[in-house]
Amino acid sequence: MQIIDAHTHFFSYTWFEQFYLAAKNRFENISDIAKALNWELPSKNPMDLGKKWIAEQDKHKVSKQILFASKLDDAEFLASATNAFPSRLAGFVMINPNSPDARNETHYALNVLGMKGILLFPALHHFRANDDNAYTIYDEALSASAPVFIHFGQLSIPVFQKLGLSDNIDLKYSTPVDLTQPAADIPDVNFIVPHFGCGAFEAALKLASNRENVYFDTSSSNSWIQSPDTLESIFQKAVQELGAERILFGTDSSFFPRGWRKDIFDAQLEILTALNLSKKEKELILGGNISRIAGL
Repeated sequence: MQIIDAHTHFFSYTWFEQFYLAAKNRFENISDIAKALNWELPSKNPMDLGKKWIAEQDKHKVSKQILFASKLDDAEFLASATNAFPSRLAGFVMINPNSPDARNETHYALNVLGMKGILLFPALHHFRANDDNAYTIYDEALSASAPVFIHFGQLSIPVFQKLGLSDNIDLKYSTPVDLTQPAADIPDVNFIVPHFGCGAFEAALKLASNRENVYFDTSSSNSWIQSPDTLESIFQKAVQELGAERILFGTDSSFFPRGWRKDIFDAQLEILTALNLSKKEKELILGGNISRIAGL
């Protein structure tokens, strides 16, 4: 069975540099940033980090993974790896629609760097999913046949907290209902809502039930779930309402030495088995869907 992880992170050396610049009054060098996080500092050569992820894939029998770049110059690093290993790695990049050059940045990422999709974080960048500047991003995604990953619900960035930085998150922008009109206006753009809506599950499920171009990803520990719901019941509701065709497996794997989150894969595979899904349905969730919508 082909396994494609639709949600992982490429925290390159340039990613560490941005945090060092933001927190250099607290840390003497970039190595101290890594120590504070208890993470391995990656090589300055992005190919080395790409090879480490491929080694993780080989270890855990993963076919391919989508890696996220958190800013444009990080995407340039990521592109070096994805273009060298296109059968194993693919990239998405985060764009801030409030950036004065957001359209050009998106076009460059998709059409020059070869990124396969766009990441949007309304609560982080303070925009609504139905704002005009967001439509600018959707238009570029449409032209490139690229999916748009858009985070709703709860959002916390532990890295900021560990480094004593403000994350500037405002959850008033984080409501799935804001995507209702854009998803209707641009039916040929596929929108991916991570973590089953991350605490906004019912609203995200209602959105996706009415818009066939809205997908869920299953990534992370999904610690937002509260009793009486369980991860299994969330999976069950999502599959019953949307079908297996609109669920994307992901782990939210992000850093070394931890590497790929096999524990999350094992837990989710156990749930898929408990739900008595067919082999075809499992194949769609575990790789087929993201392969189709991201053109892998």
